[in-house]
Amino acid sequence: METKVTFIYDYKNIELPEPLVKVFLPELDAFVELQCQALAQSKSKIELAEGEAHVLTDDMVKEEGLPGIETVEAYKAAIQAEVPRVIISEQTHMILMNYLMPQLVERSTFEINDEEATQESEKRLQVFEENAQEKGMTVEAFGQKEFGAPAMDEGAIRQYVLRLGRTQFLFRVLAQEYLKRQGQVYDLASYAGYVKELSEVSSMPEEQVRELVPLHLYMEEVPALVMLDEMAAWVEPQVSFTSEEEQ
Repeated sequence: METKVTFIYDYKNIELPEPLVKVFLPELDAFVELQCQALAQSKSKIELAEGEAHVLTDDMVKEEGLPGIETVEAYKAAIQAEVPRVIISEQTHMILMNYLMPQLVERSTFEINDEEATQESEKRLQVFEENAQEKGMTVEAFGQKEFGAPAMDEGAIRQYVLRLGRTQFLFRVLAQEYLKRQGQVYDLASYAGYVKELSEVSSMPEEQVRELVPLHLYMEEVPALVMLDEMAAWVEPQVSFTSEEEQ
């Protein structure tokens, strides 16, 4: 028996807790100045005395070749505008992965093949262990860093990754069915069109696209990514900035 979803809860009925959608925007002036100094230091060919700071010039900014940005003021304005967008995007991603997706899986109903679900969880743990090894870190240290949880020991991290793997597996199953009900089927027939479209957009040969996104990956992962994009479009407008006093 393959794992399948029998009831899909409407994610738009899941209320997002206020602490998650209210984000503090820090003072940016000091951050912008640091970015300007860093760029000036990388571009300057003059060695300064200790304690002296390089000054960014319009010519240095032009050397960066940033579209529409040729002055220091324009560079500062671009950073001021970009940082809030990045913060909102990162918070949206955090809400999706750490709250909305697990809540959706929990509130939906599945017929679960435990052996299949366990295998998927163990695969997730194996990838996690390999990533830790590549970075020269223990599972405990890597997990504490990745999850921002310094109090978690190795056993707790392994259990968390296994639960995460199970949740992600069930979400993939859910996403495939969710999109199928909307007439979006991810199979061999649609794969050819996907490869052609991605090849045209990326200017990569179709053979290279097939290597990067093989059929099995397309069928398993792309529906989940498509649904996550849809969910992100619903979450992002709800995320807003709050003042330090309100926070």
